[in-house]
Amino acid sequence: MTDEHLMRQWADAHSDFTSDLDRGLLRLGRFVNARLHGGRSIGKAYAPAACVAAPSEQPMSATARGALAGLTACVATSALLVTVALLATADMHPAAAHPLMAHTIVA
Repeated sequence: MTDEHLMRQWADAHSDFTSDLDRGLLRLGRFVNARLHGGRSIGKAYAPAACVAAPSEQPMSATARGALAGLTACVATSALLVTVALLATADMHPAAAHPLMAHTIVA
C-alpha cells in the first residue's frame, strides 16, 4: 500500500516537474531566440535601395517543439533516475567510491 502511494505521488510530482521544466525551457528558448535574432530595423534612416530585407526564419513547428519537449523530459527523467539510484545505493558503497561510482554510472 505504501509503495502504491509512493508511486502515485512520484508520478504526480513527475508530471508537474516535467510540465514546469517544459515551460521553463520554452521560455528560455524564446528569450535566447529573441536575443539572437531580435535585431530590429531602424526604419527609414537609409535610402530604400540600401535596405535589403533579410530572409525571415521559419518559426519552430509544433512537431519539432513536441519532439524537443519529449527529449527534455527523457533527459530529465534519466538524470532523476541516476540521482535516485545513487541515493538508494549509497549505503552499499564505501564513502571513498562515491565520485568514482557517479562517474561510472553516468558514463
